[in-house]
Amino acid sequence: MADFLLPVNPQSAVPLYEQIITGLEDAILAGQYDDGPLPSTRRLAEALGVSRNTVLTAYDRLMEQGLIVTVPRRGLYVSSDAVVRMRAARRTARSPMQPIDWAARLPEPPPTPVHRDPAWARAPFPFVVGQPDPSMFPIGAWERAQREALRQDGLSRVIGDAGQADDPELVRQLCEHVLPARGISAHPDQVMITLGSTHALHLLASVLVRPGSVVLVEDPGYPDARTIMQMAGADVVPGRVDEDGLVVEDLPADLHGAQLVYVTPSHQYPTGATMSASRREELLRRAGAADAVVIEDDYDPEMTFRGMPAVAVRALDDEDRVVYLGSFSKLLAPGLRLGYVVASPALVDAMRARSRYVLRHPPGPMQRALAQMVASRDLARHVRRVRAHYQGLYEEMVRAVERHVRWGPQPVPRGGLARWITGPPGLDAGELARELRRQGVLLDPGAPYWATRPAPRHHLRLGYQVMPLDRIDEGVRRVAAAVEDQVRPRLVPPPTRKLDVPLRGRSS
Repeated sequence: MADFLLPVNPQSAVPLYEQIITGLEDAILAGQYDDGPLPSTRRLAEALGVSRNTVLTAYDRLMEQGLIVTVPRRGLYVSSDAVVRMRAARRTARSPMQPIDWAARLPEPPPTPVHRDPAWARAPFPFVVGQPDPSMFPIGAWERAQREALRQDGLSRVIGDAGQADDPELVRQLCEHVLPARGISAHPDQVMITLGSTHALHLLASVLVRPGSVVLVEDPGYPDARTIMQMAGADVVPGRVDEDGLVVEDLPADLHGAQLVYVTPSHQYPTGATMSASRREELLRRAGAADAVVIEDDYDPEMTFRGMPAVAVRALDDEDRVVYLGSFSKLLAPGLRLGYVVASPALVDAMRARSRYVLRHPPGPMQRALAQMVASRDLARHVRRVRAHYQGLYEEMVRAVERHVRWGPQPVPRGGLARWITGPPGLDAGELARELRRQGVLLDPGAPYWATRPAPRHHLRLGYQVMPLDRIDEGVRRVAAAVEDQVRPRLVPPPTRKLDVPLRGRSS
């Protein structure tokens, strides 16, 4: 019956048959009846609650216009030639419109600092960041987990509206099997499931940030975290990063007056540096003295390839001031949009209350399927498989950088899925990226990751999560050669200008 929902108003001064003509013309021009017959006069009359004669009159007028034709023994059909003419006529007759000025009503859109090439999968050397390798997704295990999630008892809870609550089975699996691997002991009332880290950061900003709040961020750092805090009204203060993470000892005792400190200690985003144990302890000490909350974004601790993963800062916290963010985006796939927060029960309750008016809760079947993957140990097996695969890419990346980057030493991170490269002075990584794109080499310029202005332009980031192993060396070689080609002319001193001086002993 949805096909017959034409805008017919018996109270209107416009005759009913004319209303039906207008509604059918609009439906025909929209292509609603391109592939089939129009409804019979009897069915349309019943659907609209009008007399059949009214519909017959409307159809007669449309046939007079040539818009519909009768096909013997089949019914009424649209005349394609008449539709083309009518569309052209409507375009010509359309009166000038005064559309609403949305630009005047809407705020300035937030910046999108790191742009992703949508055609990255076709590039021969895609050093892109944040995209999954489809071949590594555990399709079989995920399908089994989804089927099992819908077969278990409590299906009504899985597919129903859980209000502000998360799937208790997923929360239990996190507390018992996932978080202990990071040294974290958590009770279910300290855990909240989110749609990834970005959702968690948005909720945290909405409940903890007020206009004028000070948030200390790593510099360079995660641009989205910085933007989310600024959109909430925060004043963002940068903190310097070196090969041991945030340089805590450089910060003043009051942490620049920050109420929040955002860090990525396992693999600093974007440099990949691991925060040293002494700095983790010092960060907690200073945060306690300044009464600041620490947000620990632990987005890929499983991708540690040299040494053991460092213990989470949350695991060292005795004051319940560290908010721990975990995600399955790097481990499984970013498209699943599943993550979690571990924090004080009071903060979790406040985030749940705010989330209710945004999305209520993440999809129940997705939560239960992930819980099933953890419980069946399929997730643990998947972790071992992807770590072995990505470690091979990591080691090849280390060798390629050592072989081809000749302008200065590059710190080797303990893990992660990207290499941060510091180019020689004078390099413009944005210009470099545009030039290399023509060769099929995609990379991220480093400038958008900096809060400092003007941002340094001689850094770049090479992701290798989707790079074929046998192309890493050649890809890095091309990048290094392009860097040297760009910088070399700027480093060559200009030729000495000969002065027009008379030779000694000769008169002028």
